[in-house]
Amino acid sequence: MARLVPALTKFISVHPSTAGSDIQRLVVEKHNFPAPTQPPESKVAFVWSHANGFHKETLHPLMRRTLAQFRTLPRFNQTDFDFYAWDSRNHGDSARLNDGHVHIPTYTWVDNAMDTVQLVDEMGLKKSYDKLIGVGHSYGGSSMILAEFLYPKTFDGLCIPEPVLNKVIPPYEHAINFPPAIGALKRRDTWKSREDCFKALDGRPFWRDLHPEVLENYVNYGLYEADDGTVKLKCPKAEEHLIYMAAHLCGPMTFASLRSLSIPVHIIHATKSAFTDPKTGPQIVAQSHMLTNSYVDGSHMFIAETPDIAGMFITYFLPYTLR
Repeated sequence: MARLVPALTKFISVHPSTAGSDIQRLVVEKHNFPAPTQPPESKVAFVWSHANGFHKETLHPLMRRTLAQFRTLPRFNQTDFDFYAWDSRNHGDSARLNDGHVHIPTYTWVDNAMDTVQLVDEMGLKKSYDKLIGVGHSYGGSSMILAEFLYPKTFDGLCIPEPVLNKVIPPYEHAINFPPAIGALKRRDTWKSREDCFKALDGRPFWRDLHPEVLENYVNYGLYEADDGTVKLKCPKAEEHLIYMAAHLCGPMTFASLRSLSIPVHIIHATKSAFTDPKTGPQIVAQSHMLTNSYVDGSHMFIAETPDIAGMFITYFLPYTLR
């Protein structure tokens, strides 16, 4: 089964300092992984944040493999791991929870950063664990970096595969003509059934490169049954487009915030990324002595294409934050 069954599902309010705080909520799932040798000597929590247009279940294959990698290391035989995966307010189960009032025109990655902090606070993660680690992909990872800028030491360490980072604010025309933003509005969002959706995506460019478990979870848990008998994307394509448009300012904002980091942050670049030029890696790590980076041969979506490799990178670098 590609999906991890949560031990707890909780609905929490979005951050009170953001627009929509009076009506919008977030869906958070907790996954327990007790230490092989009991009693545990330490408890470590991970928060997992998804990319734009995806949802928490598409991270499950990576989460499973990361845990398996940790369990090969004797030093973690007496460590309890709890994984917290969640959907941004306009994605996945959170979008369905907020149906009817999901659209906030002013929503940006800063709101997602604030919601990340809200999750940590509402779930009591800083008080309940010895260490708190964040793993966020793309927009989810950039939001974690912004959360650290706004609320230093929210986490004890971050591992960020393919954050969106830009040193310079580009002309607005660049945002309007950014291919993923255009593609979001053109995206098909309705099918006769999940089987029909799978057949439509499987084998097509982009989708054919995803790991089979990721594609399975995308189809099974990224769609909902509509009243007319069809299935539709939980994340409205207008919301995906909204987040891409926010990259225009939020990518440079995330880059600028790197200078203020007070915790270890490891960035994993993809050599074929279309979002953050891997050649800028040296410029990025030069922003702070808290930054390190590495490179993976793959695309921006490498964590969803090769979760085994991505899990190895996360496992290898995160122990430095667990000392």
